[in-house]
Amino acid sequence: MEKKYKEYTVDELLQDDYFISSILHPTQESREFWDFLIQSGNLSAQDFEEAAFFIEVVNSRKEKLLRKEKEALWSKIEIENKSSLKKKIRTLYAACFSAVACVFILLGVSFYFFYESNQQGDNMIDMIAAFKKEKNVQPGSEICLVLSDNKQMRFEEDNTDVKYDDKGEIKVNSQTVMEGNKDKKAVDNKEEKEATVTYNQLIVPKGKHSTLLLSDGTKLWVNAGSHVIFPVSFKGDKREIYVDGEVFLDVTRNEGNPFVVKTDRMAVEVLGTSFNVKSYGNEKTDDVVLVTGSVHVRTETGRKAELIPNQRFRCTSTGDVDIQTVDVYDYISWKDGLLQYKKERLSVILQRLSDYYGKPIRWEPELERLTCSGKLDLKDDMEKILNGLTKMIPVKFVKQDDCYYFSVTPLNSKPME
Repeated sequence: MEKKYKEYTVDELLQDDYFISSILHPTQESREFWDFLIQSGNLSAQDFEEAAFFIEVVNSRKEKLLRKEKEALWSKIEIENKSSLKKKIRTLYAACFSAVACVFILLGVSFYFFYESNQQGDNMIDMIAAFKKEKNVQPGSEICLVLSDNKQMRFEEDNTDVKYDDKGEIKVNSQTVMEGNKDKKAVDNKEEKEATVTYNQLIVPKGKHSTLLLSDGTKLWVNAGSHVIFPVSFKGDKREIYVDGEVFLDVTRNEGNPFVVKTDRMAVEVLGTSFNVKSYGNEKTDDVVLVTGSVHVRTETGRKAELIPNQRFRCTSTGDVDIQTVDVYDYISWKDGLLQYKKERLSVILQRLSDYYGKPIRWEPELERLTCSGKLDLKDDMEKILNGLTKMIPVKFVKQDDCYYFSVTPLNSKPME
């Protein structure tokens, strides 16, 4: 049996029933078997881990899928290597971890997802996001653009302007980093025939910011500490992207192809409008703030809402939902380099400043009760802004090892100069 698995690649492992069973239902015997193959050099440990991770990601998401979504998710997933696009695409059938065997095809590190436009399950972008964001990219201090072949382009600038056009050309800060196909008609016919969707990623670390122009003309302002997964070009009857972080979107209207922003807690669907989405994985709430048009929001727990301009939709990690009328500029001023707030908790303001500038800020518990109102110019130096806060409210700070520590100023004590 050992000879059968000698030098197996990732795609071969993902087509093997015994391997899939070993990952989903491991036994002492199966563990020892795979350990022996790896230690003896007959199987690449990296290939084993990548194949196992893919299966575990799909399995871990099954608890979150509704019954209808499960059927859609497994309708048809086909994965092909870039160098093998001209080969006949193999059909895959899979069931949700029941009596029917799971079959996956994964070739190399280039991830291409093929599916018919009328079979795009609601959770396709979720599964892609789970695999890509957790496995493919190592964190760093630079803005990172990850292409479909896993090639990473990193940019040291604090702000980048990334543009995709409908021919596949990519420009970053007006410089072409990838040439497009000038024969757009030929490309369209080929892609339409193969129904190919190729996903890229934009990772913006804390202290950095970016704009992203998608192939359909939709523009995104991407805030610090955010991760966006998006198709190079949109196919089928939906335009879907995934967001972990905060983005402001100005969506190009298309009546026949609604635009959907997916996060870990909700889906926001629009035809053409402008709105802000904030969904950081380490925070307890997700927000949608509508500026123009209308949006439909659906949470992972099944709660639904339709917003009108100047409304904020908020859902929590426990499933609670709240809708309020707000001053939208308080929530979108960050894209203009400003931070406007009214009766906001100081701890929230400090956290946003920490994320925006990429510098750690800590505070003592007593500071949580303080609120303030005002407007900060984020183009100013961070310490200038922090010193300004000490003149507005009774707080002080000290800097130690590149971290800022805030505390409440005792009565009759002067603010720190």
